[in-house]
Formats: sequence, C-alpha cells, structure tokens
Amino acid sequence: MGIPYFYSWAVKKYPSIVSAAEEDHGILYDNLYLDMNYIIHNCFHPRDQCISVRPPPMTLQEVFESMFEYMDSLFRVVRPRRLLYLAVDGVAPCAKMYLLRSGRFKNARKARDKEIQEDEMRKELRAQGKEVPPLEISEVPDPNVITPGTEFMEKLSQALEYYIRARLNCDPGWKDIMVILSDANVPGEGEHKIMSFIRAQRSMEGYDPNTRHCLYGQDADLIMLALASHEVHFSVLREDFPLPNQAATEGNPKKPNLFLNICVLREYLEIDLKILDPVCEPDIERLIDDFVFICFLLGNDFIPHIPSLKAREGAIDLLIEVYKTIFNKMGGYIVNTDKVKDKHGAYLEVSRLEIFLHELSMYEERIFRKRYELEQDSLKKTCHEMLRDASESERLELKRQLDDLYFNEERPYDRIRLGLPGWKSRFYREYFSVETSNEIGKLQNDMVMFLRNFMAQKYLEGLCWMLQCYFVDVPSWRWYYPFLDAPFLSNLKGLSQFEISFPLDKPLRPFDQLMAVLPLPSRSALPECYRKLIGREDLDYPKLKAEMNGKRFLWKGISEDLRLSATKVADKELTIQEARRNTTRQDKIYRNSNSLQHIDVIAQTSYHSPQKLLLDSATSVIGGWISPDDDNDGFSDGSFRSPIKNLMDITNDQAISATFFSPEVVNPIPRLLGNVKVPDKTVTGDDIKKRPLWHTYPGSRPPPPIAERPDTVWKPSTLVTPREEHKYAGTGWLGRGRGDTSAAVKTQLTRRSYGHGAGKGTAAGTQPSSSSYSYSYSHLMGMEKQSRGRSSRWTGAGHGVSAQSLGW
Repeated sequence: MGIPYFYSWAVKKYPSIVSAAEEDHGILYDNLYLDMNYIIHNCFHPRDQCISVRPPPMTLQEVFESMFEYMDSLFRVVRPRRLLYLAVDGVAPCAKMYLLRSGRFKNARKARDKEIQEDEMRKELRAQGKEVPPLEISEVPDPNVITPGTEFMEKLSQALEYYIRARLNCDPGWKDIMVILSDANVPGEGEHKIMSFIRAQRSMEGYDPNTRHCLYGQDADLIMLALASHEVHFSVLREDFPLPNQAATEGNPKKPNLFLNICVLREYLEIDLKILDPVCEPDIERLIDDFVFICFLLGNDFIPHIPSLKAREGAIDLLIEVYKTIFNKMGGYIVNTDKVKDKHGAYLEVSRLEIFLHELSMYEERIFRKRYELEQDSLKKTCHEMLRDASESERLELKRQLDDLYFNEERPYDRIRLGLPGWKSRFYREYFSVETSNEIGKLQNDMVMFLRNFMAQKYLEGLCWMLQCYFVDVPSWRWYYPFLDAPFLSNLKGLSQFEISFPLDKPLRPFDQLMAVLPLPSRSALPECYRKLIGREDLDYPKLKAEMNGKRFLWKGISEDLRLSATKVADKELTIQEARRNTTRQDKIYRNSNSLQHIDVIAQTSYHSPQKLLLDSATSVIGGWISPDDDNDGFSDGSFRSPIKNLMDITNDQAISATFFSPEVVNPIPRLLGNVKVPDKTVTGDDIKKRPLWHTYPGSRPPPPIAERPDTVWKPSTLVTPREEHKYAGTGWLGRGRGDTSAAVKTQLTRRSYGHGAGKGTAAGTQPSSSSYSYSYSHLMGMEKQSRGRSSRWTGAGHGVSAQSLGW
C-alpha cells in the first residue's frame, strides 16, 4: 500500500518521471526484482483483467500458470542481464500486523456476504420453479491463505522453484543470469527484503556503482524505498492508467507497464526542494533523506497519517513548502542517515523536527475547517437531490436513510467536526468514550498530558522505527504503534524529552502471525492443534476498528507472552510437514551449470562443502555467502519433479542451487557511490506543475486559470508559501489577501443561509462569521433523532442551516 495517492501526486506534478515500458525500450537493466505479492494476489483473485484475459482461476494449477505467464511478460520487458530476485512476503513486523489483520477480516466479510447473496438468489430461483445451476467447486481457497505458514504458501514456494529451474533449463534469455528466491519462510516483507539486499550489495568491495536496478510492484512505497537507496540508476516498473496514446482496447485489456525513473525524480526534487540562502552547504542526498522522512507523516503500512495531512489534499506540497520556508530557522537538515545505526538516536535532530511540526500545526485548524465545509456542501447537495422529488410520506424514510449513511460508527469524525470551535474537546469525548461535559473538563489536563507524552512518544518512536527500517533494516520486529489514529500536529510537543530505543528481538514464527491475523472463517489454514486455540477469551487479540465500539486504541491487548506460551504447547502436536512450514529459512540462489558468466562456487556446494563459501561481487555479479542446499526435490537421475499437476518433470536438470546468505551491512552508505555516472539533467523548474496549496482556495479544486477569470486577482500559477500565508491568517481560503475575493466566490458566500444554533462559539440569534460557518446535519435531522433517542449522541456545538432553508 504505502502512502495513499503518492504515486498519483508524483506523476501529476513531475510528469517526466514516467516512460512507457515496452519490450524495445532500449534500456539495459542488470537486476530485476519482483515484489511477488501483487502478482500472487491478482492471479489468485483477479480484480480486473489487468493480468490476463483468463477468467478467475478454479484450480491451483491455473493460479500458478497465470503467475508464470505474467512473470515471463515482465522478464521480456526488462530483460535483466545479471540477476532476477523473487521476493515473497514473509512474516511481517508487528507494526504491520494490524493492517494485515484488517485486510484479511475484510476478505472474510466479503466472502460471507457473497455466499449469503448467492444463497438467496438460489432460493429465489427455486421458489420460482426455475432450474438452479450446480455450485461451482473450486480448488482455490479464500485469499486469506496468502499468508506465511499456510499450506498454499508452501506449494507456492515449490511452484516458484519449478518455474526458476524450468526457465534456466529452457529459456535462452535466462542462461547467463543468477536467480534468488526469497520465499514466505524468509522473514520480512518482499520490498524490504529486496532493499536490504541492495543495501548489502552496495556496501561491498567490488560492487559496480553503475548497476541498473528495476523493481516491479504496485506499492507506492517502493518509490520512497528506491529514493532511500541512493542508487541513481533505478527504475520502478508498475502497471498504471494508459498513457494518452496507449489507451487500452477491447482486444488488449491489459494495462500498460510504465517505468518510474528515480534519476528523473531526483532531478525534480533537487529543483523543488531548493533552499534560498541555506545556512549549510546544499546536499541533494540529505534533502532526499529529509523528504522521505517528512512523508512518513502521511502514513503508510506501519503508522497512521497525521489527521490534517492527506496526500489527496495536496499535503505533500504543504510539507515541501513548509520545509523550504523553515529550513534556515531549523538550522539545517532533520535527519543524518550517516548515523542511522546510532543507538542513541543521533541520526534525528528532534529539536529541528519540533520546529517543523510546529510550523505545520499552524495550518491544522484551517485544513480541518475546509474539509468539514466541503463535506457539508456535499451533504447539502445530496439531501437536495434525494428529497427534491420525494413526497411527504417518503421523506421520513429518506431522512432515516441519510442518517444511517452519514452518521455511523465508521464515520466518527462527523461527530467531532474538526476545525469548528470546541473540536478538541469533542475529539477527547469521542476518542476516550467520555459522555458528559463534566467528565470532559475533568479529563482535560490528564488526557492532554497523556496525548503529549504517551501518544506523542509512540508516534515519534514510529517515525524513528521507519527511518531505520527504510535506510538500514527492521530495528525491532515486535514494536508497533498502539493507536488507531495519529496525534494532532498541535499535540506533538516536547519531543526532545523522550529517549528512543528499540530492543533486539526476532520475527514471530509463521504460525504465530497466522494466529494474529486470520479471521475465524479462515481457521482451516491453521494446523489442527492451533485451531482449537482460536476463540479462547484469554487469547483474544486487539480488535479492529469496526469491532471496537468507539474505542480507538489497540494497547488494551493481551500479554504476548501468554499467546506465545500457548502456541509453544501446541507445537508438540505438529506433524513434520507442519513444523517445516513454521520454520525460518534462508534465500536460495540458482544458476545454469553451463553458464560461462560466473565462477563455479555454486557448483561446488553441490558436493556438500562442509562450510560456507564466499561469493565475490567483483567476479560473481553479487556478493555474499552460500552453503549446500539440502532442501532439494530432485531425483537421483538428475531430474526435478514437478509440484504442479499436468506440468512435466524437468529431465536432465542443468539448474544448480545453494542456500544464499546476504552480507551483513555494517555501515549503510546513504549517498551516491564513487565513480557512479550520473545521467545528464533533463528537466527544469518549468517542468514542475505549479499548484496552489489546498487550503488556500475555495472549493475542492483550484480556480481556473486567470485568463478565464478576469474578475479576480487570484493567480493559481503562483504558490502561496507558508511565509506569505502568515500575513493573512484568519482570512479563510479566499485568495492571497483581504479583498482579493472574486465576485463569484462572494456571491457563493452571501447567498448561503445560516441557522441560529445556540452552540458554543455563536450566541443564539446571531450570524456566524465566515471563518466558522457550517452545515450541520445534526440540525437537519434533529427532530427525527430526538424521536429515535439519539439526540445526545449527534447534537452538540456547531452552526447549521435550517430545514426550511433546504426547502423541507
């Protein structure tokens, strides 16, 4: 997943970063890395026809054949000359567990709803006396089995090894390359295993600094990881919307492949992050490090986004503008990745980060206010459209439907009304399930202190955890952020008082992760001795957002030691095959024994050398250590058995394999390597698409160009910088200064009807100011809510239009 909308933002603002990835693109890539989970999921349960024109698979053979077909197509596009790396997601850090659990529970709900719907349709057909078609029987289980430790993942590992050996034996394009398979029993997510490998290689003597890397995957986070690698010859291959001259056709529904070229993105960032009169020597590598770091605030797979920062609202533009404006005041860069392995956290200048966060917090309330008003405008429009043609008898039911649609447990911020007077008090009430105003007052000091300490500390830990994870390796497998929401920017204060450190620990075992993320309907993916543990009250896991009845924190979980002790007892009942699925394994490396491009170290391991053998990157393409591969399904006659029905065994197998150990990275190198050939620059500042900051204009979209709006002095081609905005604090989002409002915007504001609510901030009978007006749905539905016993839940401080003003 990564940062939502980041890829879309980058392509729109920096259009030259992408190029068509066709089989004759002319670029010579050395290494191709496949983040396998996107391929696995889309061949297992395709959401559309972006993978192939085949219908959804009914057998595992069809799943694997579809995967082989798609990997072949990617190989033909990139044509790597040295290395192919296949990385399947292994056991994830606990920081990712909540997201994994959420996705698998969602899959379970969808499957259940689909089953109910199909059952109802079959009953209806029977009631009508119509013939009911037989149920389709599929070998393909529910997609929740795409999790380390399941029987499916073991079969997948065997299928991938078969695929590698078959291509090394038969495909001329594979003859001279090495292949590494990192399957689901190797801990870590696929993309992070790949980046760990790249960091290790570039730290070794003999590494070629001009190695061309291509990483395939749909996760926008891959772009950040590629930037953090400081490898200039790096492209991210992905599927995307068609280019203007490459629209998909009926006969070719497959989406085009695109290269996102990191060297071009680096050029754009060097221009866009340029500091005026910087207090220290400009360093694009450190600017990129800071850019990656501040984008953590937008959230990703490990921590939630800061509530006021959303990429789809242009938050990345705001981060960049604030960073440039405040850089000299901070005194320089926020992070120093040269010291990222420093146990005392010297890699992060927390005092500088606090200055940056404080500056960002100045826009928090204005962003909330605009977001709320846009939602109210949308709600008003929806109400009008639904009620316009309704009769009097139909309106009550329609109002109830609107009530259920816009006010439910999935939309808690509707009750908080962020940005309107008293929003923090309402937030505390919602977050901590406090109901009365007296209780809120009593909790003010305690809860504010709690947020500023525990919540802020944990979020700072999350930022530090990700910084190490992106630039070095996972600092702690057991750490996780214990809240469902991030703190507000205005609550991230006093960060310098916290001491950040992470204990050394190990990844969970595959079955322990399965116990944590599998919903009850998927328990068949667990060994029998583990299934009986599910449902024990003393082993309940932290609940999901939809399960929490308003509670918005995860830390009220059970003791991890209790869970692990229970699973250790169950381990005694595992079969040999089940125990194998629950182990941690190493990467495996393959090559064709007839290749003339590599020294014969791998072949030596076939004779079961008693010790690890060194691979020298200067002579063997990659560096590291190898040892004999005892896990081999080959026959004594030199053939390799097929794990897939109807696919033939490989006779006279010429592929040889070994266990591969990547070298340990003692000191990561967060900069360009010596002797690297940096491509000539191809873009200028004019190539960057200028956009006004989201909260500086009315409406959800920027105003049209000035040529189309002669009645306003608004200039959308000129960014309103944070420094300029300070001059006009409190003027709303009506342009760059007082009196700059267009006639159209003025008309829009003056024709709005305001109610006379007596909530906090506005006396009864007065008209609210333009900086605090709102359309409050609770006022529109107030009478009905009171009749349903819900007035205390939905009403509160706020201003609203009257039902009469909406024509009700």
